[in-house]
Amino acid sequence: MGSRTLNIHERFLRHIWSRQYLRREELHTDDGRPLRVLHAGQLNSDGGPDVRDAVLQIGGVTFRGDVEIHRTIVDWVRHQHHEDPRYNKVVLHVILERPSIGEMTVVPSGRQIPVLVLELFLAESIHSLWRKTILDERLHSRSAIPCADRNHAVPKELLSNWIQRLSVERLELKLRRFDERIRELAQFQLHTVRERHPHSALWRIEGNSDDVPLPQRELSQRDLAKREYWDQLLYEGFMEGLGYSKNRDPFVRLSRSVALQEFRAQHIEDNEVAIQALLLGAAGLLPRIKEVHHSESRRFIRVLMGEWKARKKVYRSAILHPADWQFFPTRPSNFPTLRISAASVLVKKILCEDLFRNLIETLKTAEDGVKAFKSIREQLMVTPLPFWSNHYQFDQPTTKPTQPLGAQRISDLITNTVIPLVLFYARIFKDRLVREHALRLFSAVPPAAENSITKLMDKHLLRGGVALTSVSSQQGVIQLYKYYCLEGRCAECAVGAVIGIDATDDENKRSRSP
Repeated sequence: MGSRTLNIHERFLRHIWSRQYLRREELHTDDGRPLRVLHAGQLNSDGGPDVRDAVLQIGGVTFRGDVEIHRTIVDWVRHQHHEDPRYNKVVLHVILERPSIGEMTVVPSGRQIPVLVLELFLAESIHSLWRKTILDERLHSRSAIPCADRNHAVPKELLSNWIQRLSVERLELKLRRFDERIRELAQFQLHTVRERHPHSALWRIEGNSDDVPLPQRELSQRDLAKREYWDQLLYEGFMEGLGYSKNRDPFVRLSRSVALQEFRAQHIEDNEVAIQALLLGAAGLLPRIKEVHHSESRRFIRVLMGEWKARKKVYRSAILHPADWQFFPTRPSNFPTLRISAASVLVKKILCEDLFRNLIETLKTAEDGVKAFKSIREQLMVTPLPFWSNHYQFDQPTTKPTQPLGAQRISDLITNTVIPLVLFYARIFKDRLVREHALRLFSAVPPAAENSITKLMDKHLLRGGVALTSVSSQQGVIQLYKYYCLEGRCAECAVGAVIGIDATDDENKRSRSP
């Protein structure tokens, strides 16, 4: 078959499976059982198995579950799937190359699962399928937005103005999230501090008071002025940003389980080791010492475990499971262990250096947006504990120095947390100066690295005519793609209005084409 001479990526193998480029009538597992694919399942872009909810008939028995795809069978253990509970629902392990005698796939529960060897059943040669995959992706990219074939003559000024409006629209969505969250915090605080009536013991109470919803009174500006709320919003925003796309959800859950009040209550605001131990312990990411063989790592883990045991005695919130976190496929610089080391420094800055107030003052006094950006970027730079200068997680040190919070990630935190939060602050407290300076900052933040969305929109809409010279213009393009192009809201789009396109008509046209 010649597959061993090619550098084959698992993305290619997932494409073969999803399109079923196989001799399906001949399929059987490595142990000889006949296999029928009734439904190939849905490709999964997040953590866990590659394919969800497949329906397979194996040896005459129909199964519904997940499918994991690798080049070789040993990748299952190499990627530590045998220890990850998310893989307990896998019903088939699809591999490209034939395994050695005796090699098998076992899920964490101990169940052995059948294996399908792709190279025995490919409908065409690897080279032919490779060309077909490239063509599939090209065809997909050509129809990525409904107006791709009709927007060549859209005026550049219209595009530029529309993108600017959408960047503000995207900011507004983030402000709404902060608004909802601070009101949650304030209402929770109001209900928590209610005292029992001094004569309540005189009456026999029937029923559970928790079954009766508490009245939600209108919150005043004074109710929302507590510093602890704004610190918590800043902290949660930073944690969400540190989670990146793959670990965003567990980072948000961690920031709410280990709220800033927890550090204050345990009197560890200025103790970075204790802060980090509490975060890593609550995240479920502190390994057992016997699982780590490197001496430096073992010494550091002992220190953290000692702190975690002390903190755990009074900690009453949720503890996440290691399976909640995604390490692969994720760049080492985005590993949650390394990001938590950066979060520990940011927590200390918020609690001990009054970071939120400093950000507000920086905006008020900065001469322009560029200087504000440089000043805020410096305030968010972190120097974590020495261990993390050459580690991504608790294992062997790296040969190159690590960067727990690089320049691009800091820019992202400024864009997605600092700017919308200070704009929300300006709205609540009617601070026009902060609002004006925050918008200047938004226009001054340099553009981030290109991503799949900005590349696609430049190819099919902007075509180099409108340059994405700031992060605000990039945010506008992302808003356009996610909330208009993908949702088929062409009639509400300035581009769709000028060229007279309706997404439903365009979809009907594509469905009629051969």
